[in-house]
Amino acid sequence: MGLAVKYTWRNGTRNLRGLPLPRGPRGLPIVGNLFQIPQVTPWLVYQDWARKYGDVTYAEAMNQPIVIINTLSAATRFLEKGSNCCDRLQLPAFDMMKTDWNFPLMDYGQDWRTHRRLFHKFLGPNSVSRYTPIVEEECLFLLRRLLAQPTEFPEMTLYYFGSILMRTSYGFEDFEYNKGLIRIAEAGLRGVSAAVVPGRMLVNNFPVLRYVPDWFPGTGWKRVCNEVALISHLALNKPFDEAKSRYNAGTANNKYPNMCTDVLDALGPETDSKRAEEERIARNTVAQAYTAGSDTSVSLGIVLFGALAKYPKVQERAQAELEAIIGTDRLPTGGDIANLPYIQALVKELNRWYSVLPMSFPRRSRDDDELDGYFIPGGTLILVNAWAIMHDPEVFEDPHEFRPERYLKDGKLDNSVLDPEAAAFGFGRRICPGRYLSNTSFTLLAASLLAVFDFGPADGEDGKPKQVEVVMGSNMIANPRPFEIKIKPRSGMHAALIS
Repeated sequence: MGLAVKYTWRNGTRNLRGLPLPRGPRGLPIVGNLFQIPQVTPWLVYQDWARKYGDVTYAEAMNQPIVIINTLSAATRFLEKGSNCCDRLQLPAFDMMKTDWNFPLMDYGQDWRTHRRLFHKFLGPNSVSRYTPIVEEECLFLLRRLLAQPTEFPEMTLYYFGSILMRTSYGFEDFEYNKGLIRIAEAGLRGVSAAVVPGRMLVNNFPVLRYVPDWFPGTGWKRVCNEVALISHLALNKPFDEAKSRYNAGTANNKYPNMCTDVLDALGPETDSKRAEEERIARNTVAQAYTAGSDTSVSLGIVLFGALAKYPKVQERAQAELEAIIGTDRLPTGGDIANLPYIQALVKELNRWYSVLPMSFPRRSRDDDELDGYFIPGGTLILVNAWAIMHDPEVFEDPHEFRPERYLKDGKLDNSVLDPEAAAFGFGRRICPGRYLSNTSFTLLAASLLAVFDFGPADGEDGKPKQVEVVMGSNMIANPRPFEIKIKPRSGMHAALIS
């Protein structure tokens, strides 16, 4: 509590009502809680802190105030009431990575609103159905690759979601070309994920370190930042410049709609004084579409394979629903999803059970604020423990069990149950605008996999089935640890559906 007293005293002129800071663990002089901030499974540590100190917990690292919110009610009250908590993190690592084009990392303001408005125009709920034929095609391609190489399901999942994003963003159909761009996006996201973990990159606590020579001991983080800066430049410019070149030459692929062609159609002539600014916004927005959602979708897609293999009764019930609704003589389409409540519930439960973004994406309070009688200083790092919210036993009975039926009532989706979208895609004005395409791609993937394949444990050396263990990673995006499963066609008839 010494830190809380110190911080309240230091900000006394701002905290005129004399409100206390939220409770939190005792820190050390100067460094505060720097060495208590977890680098591994922080969501579990923060959940434990919540049990000791309350749903809203306070910590401090090198004079940086941090507030961790562990319940949905507190997150909703604080993050959805206005623009105060919409600012990006002001991290030196982000500046070094040159990610200022990435609008989730922009400060809240007119430029952010302009980018988001353009993104929503092409990927909002009224537009995403334009891309359903692309999703259906990529589902078929994935099923064929999986039939040929079932052990490569993690890589196949990466290319499934990545190809959808490349095609909807730029119209690129070439699978091999897209693979390279997908890998670029994946590498960039890994670097950004590392930067936002409190305490992982020292430059975020000691900004002067950015000027230390690259050869100086202990500056491995600087190499990471420099590498991500190069990747960021490639991700922003390489696909857009290629798509623009094809557009100008009249060789762009217009078989299906894509964002890049649409935004280029809308730009003014090259001689227009506003053209450069319009193109900057277009370039940034389209790049955001293909980089932002790939890693979360891929990680959850891989988890889907593990969950189906681990819970055979869930698999059987989903397959029974498919056979009852669409039969066995065709693959599911986007138009079938609304008639598959159990599979929709399965996808919701997967989002809840695994929580691929367990700490949500950090943000910063712009001004001094108040939450539940506590003082929240301006400039506070706000962390939302999405994992704790989705595993709250007061909200979900047996929260660690994988039970899709918790989202059903009388055979229909039960809208009274907390939707994991509340935590999976963020809160308030920073909620992920790409969630509509993500939901379509993911639900059709689940239905298509279940229509053709059976999933089960891999055999051990003794010939007996091994236990399927789906273990969360520790980065901001909790990529699952590698695991093995067995994938085989349900029958020759089912395999023939994809031939």
